[in-house]
Amino acid sequence: MTNIQKAMKYSLIYGFIGAVLLPLIHESYANIGKTFSLLVLALLVLTMTVRLSQFSFKEAMLGITVTLAVSSVLGACLYLFIHERVVDFLESNSKYFYLGVTGHFRYYASAVFILLSGYVVCLIIFGFKSLFRKFRDNQTSVKDYIDNAFDDVDSNEDNQ
Repeated sequence: MTNIQKAMKYSLIYGFIGAVLLPLIHESYANIGKTFSLLVLALLVLTMTVRLSQFSFKEAMLGITVTLAVSSVLGACLYLFIHERVVDFLESNSKYFYLGVTGHFRYYASAVFILLSGYVVCLIIFGFKSLFRKFRDNQTSVKDYIDNAFDDVDSNEDNQ
């Protein structure tokens, strides 16, 4: 299996997980707690981004894009199915709290911001990888330079 196929496999897995979790996170945002729900979403995005950043930059960005597309489209479809079940369940056991227009807007704005922050986290991870690679290459080149500098001194003394 090539790296792009592995990246797509992971992105589809996280996309399907996200598709189920997004409607549940929306319901928990309204009825359990806003902070808890957004932290669960951030944790999902963070694990997805860290997992996909093991591939090349292009493959990771493509994987994040596929994950967000699958999660959002299937999540919207599943929301129509899950919402009615959650409302029925909560109304039979306690009280269902409906979000107003501003509540929905805040949730969707927060969710979009958190989902898009996956790109930023990926850029940060690849920036640190590049930085460490640069330090390691510089360390190796300095070591080689020092080793070669003493070799040149010895060869010049032998020629005289």
